[in-house]
Amino acid sequence: MSGAADTLSLALSLAQGAASVLEGYAGRLRRVDAQRKGTARDLVSEADLASERYLLEHIPDADDILSEEGTARDTGAARKWVVDPLDGTVNFLHGIPMWCVSIAAVENGELAAAAVVAPALGETWTARAGDGCLLDGVRAHVSGTDTLAESIVATGFAYRRNELPDNNMDNFAEIAMRAAGIRRMGSAALDLAFLASGRIDGFWELHLNAWDVAAGALLVREAGGRVTDFLGRDGLDDICSRRHIVASNGSIHDELRAKLAPLQGLS
Repeated sequence: MSGAADTLSLALSLAQGAASVLEGYAGRLRRVDAQRKGTARDLVSEADLASERYLLEHIPDADDILSEEGTARDTGAARKWVVDPLDGTVNFLHGIPMWCVSIAAVENGELAAAAVVAPALGETWTARAGDGCLLDGVRAHVSGTDTLAESIVATGFAYRRNELPDNNMDNFAEIAMRAAGIRRMGSAALDLAFLASGRIDGFWELHLNAWDVAAGALLVREAGGRVTDFLGRDGLDDICSRRHIVASNGSIHDELRAKLAPLQGLS
């Protein structure tokens, strides 16, 4: 295999292995079993930590890592893995099937490969830069919807929304009056995967982290969609470090972004 194909193969293997770990905990843990990470809404469970341990044990020692549960290895390696061992922890603990493992590989400062595995849904998304997006091995494409009024869009809310100047409530109210519908999945990685599959037409959210969006951003781009920050910038740092994201099928992108309120507390 080429280097790029090898990276995708490893991304998929890592995500599938971590997903198997999580399946061993599914249905056995509840909200009461979780620890709080600074706020009562932000939870981490034994399952999150076990999944992360699996990933750390199987990611090559020569590679860098950025993981939600606090692990960071930043040596300047040519390849960095941006991982969310369990995206949708609250859903997982409540028996709601919208949770997944999200893994992206960044090579030479660009997204190179991604895998999102959702065991409870029985679905797996993969993408390699320049080679398209697949859902269970079948080519995936964004929708052809061309107006916000005909679109189903998704969003989410920060755990600390009661403390933040930009809590997304104003955007929710505005878009709810203009779109065909809004969904709130509880997993940004799955929001983006669903967008890549044409199931929804757009997505926006504030206060996200790199591990929330890195893999999903590549899925959307390789499926023909568009991913930017609120100002329309589309560099890796713009979508992964600025913590606010707009993604779409491309056709509704400018219309959706224009309806979102200017940010007060984010650069």
